[in-house]
Parts: sequence; structure tokens; C-alpha cells
Amino acid sequence: MKCKTLIGIAATLTLTVGAVTNAAAALSEVKVALQYGIGYLPLTVMKHNKLIEKHLKQEGLKDTKVVWSRLANGAAMNDALLSGSLHFAAGGVGPLLIMWDKTHGHKDVKGVAALSSMPMFINTNDPKVKSIKDFTDKDRIAIAGAGSSIETVVLWMAAAKIYGQDNYRHFDSIMVNLPHPAGMDALLSKHTVTAQFTSPPYQYMELEHPGIHTILNSYDITGTATFLTTWTTSAMRKDNPKVYKAFYDAQKEATEFINANKKKSAEIYVEDLHSKMKPEFILKMLDDPQIHVTMKPQGIKHAADFMNKIGIIKHDPKSWKDVYFPEVHDLKGS
Repeated sequence: MKCKTLIGIAATLTLTVGAVTNAAAALSEVKVALQYGIGYLPLTVMKHNKLIEKHLKQEGLKDTKVVWSRLANGAAMNDALLSGSLHFAAGGVGPLLIMWDKTHGHKDVKGVAALSSMPMFINTNDPKVKSIKDFTDKDRIAIAGAGSSIETVVLWMAAAKIYGQDNYRHFDSIMVNLPHPAGMDALLSKHTVTAQFTSPPYQYMELEHPGIHTILNSYDITGTATFLTTWTTSAMRKDNPKVYKAFYDAQKEATEFINANKKKSAEIYVEDLHSKMKPEFILKMLDDPQIHVTMKPQGIKHAADFMNKIGIIKHDPKSWKDVYFPEVHDLKGS
């Protein structure tokens, strides 16, 4: 009898400790970050319409708070994710693939879903520069997250195509690491850079100014491809399945909202940034047939193969699905 009592007490203690551990492990707040640009519109809509909060409540997590931050580039996202100060990161395919490779076999970072497929332009203020082959040592190209961003990877692809794979870093010495807004200011001021490799809306804003012209469209190198995406750790998805589902469902709702309500979405973007841009200017971009707000990953395998071939990542995924969690596997990605 005494033995049974002790066993019962031990079982009770085990259950109690387990409950306390689970309670301690539960997230009191979800930390999400975004960067600058129209490609992050799904996250902007999620933030504005409080969609993560909506879906957390539907999952029975009404007391879980959502904390938003804005970071300058994908490398900063990855540092924050590894340090535990961020739960969901967002950025270009380059930083995602670097993080996927770096954490392969332990933290196993993977993509949640694509945010957008958009072309990126290299714009220049130098009338003598007609193509990237015209750049000299005197030129400077502003790139957000230079050295790891998707713009960097595309520029490496372009250099390899022109000068051979061994010379893919041909333009590295003239790259300048500047966030998109600062890069645009530098390009327009004509003081510190002669070109910028950037994304919507900045590339289109630049082209509104006399003397600025485009010398490269990323689609000419990659075809239609994912520009931005979200990602997180496998532990985050496994240990907090309701939080993960709430985030995924919120991103899905935001994507559907944007495609059904482009005018309202443009207004939300301008309002969120307190921008002087007109919503009509943003709407014009959303109506551009080259711009797609979609959760479907595109061109992931192509980028990964190239990055593996030049030694930036050690692992080469057999499929784009190796890089993303199963929730998007039924989409016709590439």
C-alpha cells in the first residue's frame, strides 16, 4: 500500500513538473521582423490588420502578444533568429539558403512560405554605363546586405555568366552595403554611389528622376523567382505548433487579401511607412504583371544550385521542398 502511494505521488509530481515545464516553454510573445520595401507587403498587412493576433486567438492563445521590429537586412535577421530574439525572419532567398545550410542537421532553419516574386533592378546615374560590363573600379554599387543578400547572389550569377564561374566575385570590390532607402538617397545625390541594385518600390521611385536608367533586370538572370520569403527554426515549429499555424494562416490571409484588395493594400503600405508616396504609385506596382504576391516558392533550387557550386553553401537540396516546411509543399514551386 505504501509503495502504491509513493508511486502515485511520483506520478503526480511528474505530471506537475511536466505541466510547469510546458507552461514555462509557452511563448508569451511572438517576435516578428520585416525589412523595407513593397515585397514585405504581406507582413505589413498582417501587422496592420492584426492577423497574427486573430489567428492566435483562434488557436486558443489570445494572451500571446505579437512584437514587430524592422531590421536592415537578412544577415541581421539571421543573427536575431540564432540569438533567440526573433521567432520569424523575413528576407531574400540568399539569407534563407545560407541559414538553411548553416543550421543543417541541428537547428534546421527552413522557409515558412514565399512573400513575393518581384524583379530587382540595377539602376545607375551614369549615362555612360549601359550595362554591368561598363562598370569600372571607380564605380560603387549600393546593395542592402551586400555579400549575402539575394541581390548579391543575382549579381554573382550575372558576373559568372559574363566572366566565367571562377570570376563570380568580379564586382565585389565595388559593392557598398547600404539599406534600400539609404542606397536610393546615395544614388540620387550622386555623391557616393553610381548604381544601386534594389527592389520595389525604390527602383521605380528612382526611375521617376531624370538621369536614372536601368541596366539589369534580375528576371533576365533568374527568370520569375521568389524575391522575399519568411523562415524560422524547426524547434519553433515543433515546440509551438499553434503559434506556427497562426503565423502561417495569417500570412495566407494577408496574401489573399492583397490580391483581392490591391488598392486598400497600397493605402495600408503608405500608412504603415508614413510615406509621402501616393497609394496610386504603389497600386501601379501591384498591377505590374512581373510582380506577384504569392506564397509559392519560385527559383529556389536554381539559386541553391548556384550557391552550392561556388561554395557559399555546403549542402545542395535535392528539391526546393528540402528548404521549406511541408505546409507549402502542395504549391507548384521550383
